[in-house]
Amino acid sequence: MLRLFQRDLAGSESTGVCGRREILRLGGLATLGISLPQWLNRSAHAKQTTAEPPKLAGGGKARGVILVYLFGGPSQLETFDLKPEAPEDFRGEFKPIATTIPGISICEHFPLLAGQADKFALIRSMHHEHPRHGWGLYHMFTGRKHSRPDLDAPPTPDDHPGLGAMVAYALKNDRGLPPAVTLPRWNKFNDLPDIYAGERAGFLGKAYDPWLVNGNPQNLEFDTDGLNLPAGVTFDRLAERRQLLTSLDRELAALADRAEGVRHDVLFSQAMALITSPPARAAFDLNQEPGVLRDRYGRHPFGQGCLLARRLIEAGTALVTVNWHNDGSDVKSPFWDTHRDNFSSLKTRLMPPTDQGLSALLEDLAGRGLLDSTLVVVMGEFGRTPRIGRIVMNSATDATGRDHWPHAYSVLMAGGGIRGGQVYGASDDRGAYVERDPVTPPQLVSTILWALGINGSHEISDRLGRPQTLAADFPVTGLF
Repeated sequence: MLRLFQRDLAGSESTGVCGRREILRLGGLATLGISLPQWLNRSAHAKQTTAEPPKLAGGGKARGVILVYLFGGPSQLETFDLKPEAPEDFRGEFKPIATTIPGISICEHFPLLAGQADKFALIRSMHHEHPRHGWGLYHMFTGRKHSRPDLDAPPTPDDHPGLGAMVAYALKNDRGLPPAVTLPRWNKFNDLPDIYAGERAGFLGKAYDPWLVNGNPQNLEFDTDGLNLPAGVTFDRLAERRQLLTSLDRELAALADRAEGVRHDVLFSQAMALITSPPARAAFDLNQEPGVLRDRYGRHPFGQGCLLARRLIEAGTALVTVNWHNDGSDVKSPFWDTHRDNFSSLKTRLMPPTDQGLSALLEDLAGRGLLDSTLVVVMGEFGRTPRIGRIVMNSATDATGRDHWPHAYSVLMAGGGIRGGQVYGASDDRGAYVERDPVTPPQLVSTILWALGINGSHEISDRLGRPQTLAADFPVTGLF
């Protein structure tokens, strides 16, 4: 609950100054998986930066992006690039099915998505050189090679900013919502302590970190109670309490220098604007959607995450990342990292909710007239080994699994000016290496920025003052 009031030991309301700990509970944002320090810590880095935001220089029609990240590395051979003519120990047990576009087939376990093929393009020629999760994730989100290639390292302030941070830096949002949101979690393995580098703002500063919104896998809700006022407190009364900004004890400022105190005041005002914006609060409320539509997306974390992403884009957020949720899978073969039971995991645990949620998202966006202005990108950090049971990176891979494989994998893109019903690039007859029109992670990042009208060659500075650019390569304009 929103707490701008203290109570004394007798339980009566105090009109005195609230302490720092009480202020940091503002909005009860932790119930959304958000702490106020996270929101307040969107630091005044922008004031420390002299560079102007990048001028618009793209050619796409996108006003927003929904980035679906299938953490772990989905198999190209079981999703979007099946090889039915390959030897059995390469092709596996899944069969391709026809889509609504003649000549384009995808996996039989994506029947709903097959009906939306006129809306999406398949890139079958993604590739990079490193078979490690942290390196691949960093490369896909930032478009840069990881400076610590042999470690699955946590974020640092020296990292290149990820896509959400780049978009937050480049695009303004005046509707009370953060420009970039990540849900329902940062990417990490359950048996490891750290999240992976690549999703945060790095040297741009925490002001541009995407806003993390944790989901509740038990009740399939994104709890919005923290954006509501307590009983008996009106917005007029809350507005009166804003005088606390000038009467707070200077405990906040005493923790740092004067500029830090000013920073907290400014960011406190930003948090107040969020809480007092009915459209911002309403955007998180899935109960405003008809039950039949929630059923269409699927009553599971992935489907409801896709639905929330659509609501946030509709409300004005520029980029929403839907990460694969904590599905409680085996730590030896977790999420889309199918070192064991590749086929069983895909057809029973992973592909059904993905098929349902993604197909509903594309259909819903199109039906609302939002697909032309919303770019949808579905990706992972790499693909899987063409030969079943081949060990490349992880000795946990057994005869029923596929190991990491970065040399050829697939990405799905739709909307935002993308020409649907096409396949871009090709892998060889075993899905092992790229044969035509190769696409790299830097090109993909540049393409996403270009679709949003963001100049990827815009110059920014890292923490050492060295010039960098947002993107490191040219966009793949042939997709549009």
